[in-house]
Amino acid sequence: MKKKTEIGLIKMKQKPQTLVNLEKGRYFKSSYEYYKEWMDRYKDTPEREIPIMERVGIYCMVYSMLEDRLETFWWNCSFIHKWDVIPSVDNPRLKRPPKRKEWEKRIIPKKIRQTGSYANQLEKNGKITKELKTRLNRSDDDRREIIHRNMFNMKDVTKDHIEELIDLFREFDKLLKKHKKKHSDKFEKS
Repeated sequence: MKKKTEIGLIKMKQKPQTLVNLEKGRYFKSSYEYYKEWMDRYKDTPEREIPIMERVGIYCMVYSMLEDRLETFWWNCSFIHKWDVIPSVDNPRLKRPPKRKEWEKRIIPKKIRQTGSYANQLEKNGKITKELKTRLNRSDDDRREIIHRNMFNMKDVTKDHIEELIDLFREFDKLLKKHKKKHSDKFEKS
């Protein structure tokens, strides 16, 4: 009997799009607690003595947290401020803002799901500083090298890389909360 495989099917689960805020919050809380526990365990440990795979695992988890905050902030700004981000089916050069249903269900076309373009649009529209964009881009460049050339670069992941990601996560989390509070009336259903 042939075993069923899960390979290639993870994206079909559509997380985080299908999660309610409470569920999402649990993921963030448990991930952050795991990060804190890990940092406490290794706070006085030299880098070379921390298992490489643990460093890479924590790095990936924290990057995922950051990327979600960044994407959520950008998506909310795109919806609230009616940024033209969704390419037209007929003419990809023509763009339009997300519709409420797309925004609510977080239907973001795959072609525009890119950290770099989020940062560019947020800076261009005055939602983040040039300095924050530069920090984000530098971390994204590191991520690309760490993930795509892992066998060569995994030993280079440091606690500093991880702490920078947490700092960026916190900054985007604050920006997101401030934006939601400022525009709370627009987030409610019409």
